[in-house]
Amino acid sequence: MNEKETSVIRAARKQLLQWRAAESAWLDLKIKLVMAESLVCAEVARRMAGRNLPEKVSAYFNRAASQTGTPELTEVVLTTLLRQEQMPYATATVDEVFGQSPSFRQQLAECNTVFLSATLLRDLSEVVPLLKLLKTPHNRIVLGGALANLLADEWPGVPEVDLLAAGYGELLVPALVRYIRSGFTDLVAPPTGRIERRAHTRVVRSGVPDSRDLDFLPTPDWAQAERDYGRRFDMLYYESVRGCPYRCNFCNYPYLFDDTRFRYKSAQKIADDWQRYTEDTGAKYITCLDSLFTMPRARLSALCNELVRRRIDVKWICYARADDIAHEDIVRMMREAGAHQVQIGIESGDQQQLDNMDKRCTVEANHRALENCRKLGLTSIISLIVGFPGETAQTLEHTYRFLEATPPDFYFLATFSTRVANVPILSEKNRRRFGLRTDNNPNTVAPYWEHDTMSSATVGNHVRALNERLMQNRIALNAPMFYSGMLGYDIAQREALLAFQHGAATGHGVLKGGFDLANRWLDRKLARSIEKNRLAWPENASAHTSVLTEFSGPDSTKLRNPIALHRIAPEKP
Repeated sequence: MNEKETSVIRAARKQLLQWRAAESAWLDLKIKLVMAESLVCAEVARRMAGRNLPEKVSAYFNRAASQTGTPELTEVVLTTLLRQEQMPYATATVDEVFGQSPSFRQQLAECNTVFLSATLLRDLSEVVPLLKLLKTPHNRIVLGGALANLLADEWPGVPEVDLLAAGYGELLVPALVRYIRSGFTDLVAPPTGRIERRAHTRVVRSGVPDSRDLDFLPTPDWAQAERDYGRRFDMLYYESVRGCPYRCNFCNYPYLFDDTRFRYKSAQKIADDWQRYTEDTGAKYITCLDSLFTMPRARLSALCNELVRRRIDVKWICYARADDIAHEDIVRMMREAGAHQVQIGIESGDQQQLDNMDKRCTVEANHRALENCRKLGLTSIISLIVGFPGETAQTLEHTYRFLEATPPDFYFLATFSTRVANVPILSEKNRRRFGLRTDNNPNTVAPYWEHDTMSSATVGNHVRALNERLMQNRIALNAPMFYSGMLGYDIAQREALLAFQHGAATGHGVLKGGFDLANRWLDRKLARSIEKNRLAWPENASAHTSVLTEFSGPDSTKLRNPIALHRIAPEKP
């Protein structure tokens, strides 16, 4: 599910197919229901207001309609690499695959190879329905992207996937093109890589580059992408780092490219690429998908100076650690160089929880970062994790009070998840420390879990309560509700949007009652499913073999109530 859905029926069909392929999926359904409540209430509020919608709110959503047409960066990287190899190609979105239009079916019939990116697919239950729609008797399917890297170590494969591509696509695509041109007889790994045979699928690993910098990577050709689509894009995606120098307990980003080192492009390379984009495309914004754009500090300073010196007229969006932008001079420098929005992993307003997460950041630094953003006009978008080991009603109260004291512009609420193998929180040491017990089912986006202070049976209601409290009390804007228009957000719209959000959260009693009933029914289903599956949970941490990917980023990513938070007592399973 994403902001680019064009058909309610097709979106519902996708969910049904995923449900059929999934197991123990009630927690996933609970998370979706909690998110859907805000989205549905907002849509109902917009429709009921009609022409009486406040001018600033109407302008926000009207502009949003033109900001969702940019293709994913993975697609543009792949097409750039294929053009370099003089390999003809066609592109299709996941939405078009499910739509199965005559033009798409003709396109599929003419292709002998499908490169399927799993960067935005979260687990096998989302991949399998796509494979069944893509596989033909005459084609080969190559599965790549973030999920592929997590599957690579242990997954036996499935008959529909011929090759699993793990690592750097820039190193793999030339080898794959040679394989295609050989008539699928001569598969040779890149010089730094290797091939592994599994029961159903061969794994092709790229290996890692010799250089620590990424300046050797080809610049994604967005000008050609605009020609392919026959239109201009207001916003482009960009990537300048791979890996991360930090190792937060909940995150696997450092290893998404089958790599363990933090690598990055130079300030000169970034400035050259952005200057090329401003000259060759219609882009007004560049969204950096990096885990951490503000490090190294020397690179950030050099880039900002170069952007100002060259007068490169583009607004940019990036991820940052709070302790990097807790310094007012850093934020001022970024603003002068065109920084427009910054996304910050605040995660919690409780210091003990930040320590539990090994964030290496303080609540005070988070405060200063948000204050600097507001003072200097840099839009702040934060993420929060609810339910991480150690979470209680009291720590959530601290998070609420933190946001109340220093409100960001937008917030995402993420539910704690154990679906990613080998993240630090799943180590045997941390399992003992927090009393963490988990399911290890690889066919669910949201495996069940419980720890000494909270469980997956109740975490959804904590998310719902915190979300409603933030919306009703006009603390910050719910990012999923306003996602499509965030790029064009202006601080002058804030109060009008907060008022609209408040009305959406409080003004539809019948709708709210319906969601109350749905949540109670789902809570019962979830509790029974957890109890049924608990006996099968591995007691030993090393038995955990989840192969599911985390959303990192604005998908996120990128992607992402009615009980008063202070009335929820902490649970102990």
